[in-house]
Amino acid sequence: MNAPVVAGDVIAEQYRVDQVLGSGGAGTLIAASHLARGQRVALRLLPGDCTPARAERFLRDARAAMQLGSEHVARVLDVGQLGSGVPYAVTEYLEGRDLSALLRERSPLELHEALDVVLQACVALAEAHAAGIVHGALEPASLFLTTAPGGATLVKVLDLGLANEPPGARGGDATARPEGGLGAPLYMAPEQVRPSEPVDARADIWSLGAILYRLLTGQPPFEASSLADLALRVAGAEPALPSALRPDIPPAVERTLLGCLAKDRARRPANVAELALALAPHAPASGQERAQRIARLLGATLPPRTRGSLPTIGLGLGLDGRPRVAPPQRPRDGAGQGAPASSRAPEQGAPGRGRSATRLALIAAIASLIALLGVVAVRSGAGGEPPPGERPGQAASPEATAR
Repeated sequence: MNAPVVAGDVIAEQYRVDQVLGSGGAGTLIAASHLARGQRVALRLLPGDCTPARAERFLRDARAAMQLGSEHVARVLDVGQLGSGVPYAVTEYLEGRDLSALLRERSPLELHEALDVVLQACVALAEAHAAGIVHGALEPASLFLTTAPGGATLVKVLDLGLANEPPGARGGDATARPEGGLGAPLYMAPEQVRPSEPVDARADIWSLGAILYRLLTGQPPFEASSLADLALRVAGAEPALPSALRPDIPPAVERTLLGCLAKDRARRPANVAELALALAPHAPASGQERAQRIARLLGATLPPRTRGSLPTIGLGLGLDGRPRVAPPQRPRDGAGQGAPASSRAPEQGAPGRGRSATRLALIAAIASLIALLGVVAVRSGAGGEPPPGERPGQAASPEATAR
């Protein structure tokens, strides 16, 4: 597809085109300069033949994305329409490379690298999902690797608010993409490859799971030669166990990853906070801090932190052996919660069970004492004298009961 602009053109009377970076079904991506400020920016134009509904959705979501302030979001700086009615969005220009370029150089990644990338992406998505924005087209090319002021790798999510087209909308530029030319559909959830299926934030969770699968194993969870074949595999097949392709993947990470790839979205992590909390114990220390931040962004219940790590929550195995997703909650005593022993709070071990038994015995004793006081009160009302130290309406202290 030919680009609608060339180097030197001026867009919206204020952006000079420096270079056309790509053009296809998703629109045209341009490197440009602001004429007045000299600022380098990236600019996306939707195709001239896009439907009014798509143009309206693009403008609405791009304006919402302007409110996102996370350092892990490629910031949207300006939104508008050309005189012809074609919508455009201007974003910050980033120096670096996207994740797909890194994977062409070396793959798979080390566990700590892969988890760090996904957790940084979760921060951006937590803010977006809280604002009602679903990315809808996450893939390795959507995650851009740049450098933070301190020199650490900073992951930024591209196209938030700009990328929620239906599958196949990027078909025009698919041949320029790696992995068989399918691009984003390789990482799309089952509900996205079925017609008229509603899509929510759990589609992004599937995509994050598929990206993590790719980072850890060197291949996407499903491979196919066409979009139709891919849709059949995503809807009806199960991916190979990641540990069969890479034995050093921790079992808890594998359970979490497979939970993301559940066909039934109700069985996936309920939100990116639950996903981040499950991965954090296996990530660098910075990942644990990010998980707490993500939980706060989404108002998720944050389990108590123990020895500098966060427990895995809501991702045990059901009776059918498949990953089970539960709302974030405080882990209950006992085994079978699906979290590794090192990430459980202290009360989940044997000493915790002993304390629970002691508490139950104490509660039972107090209940018996209350019942006894009721009997004494009745007798006192009939002229009897209660025993010394037990007046009606005065309960003994737990310490006295324990004694």
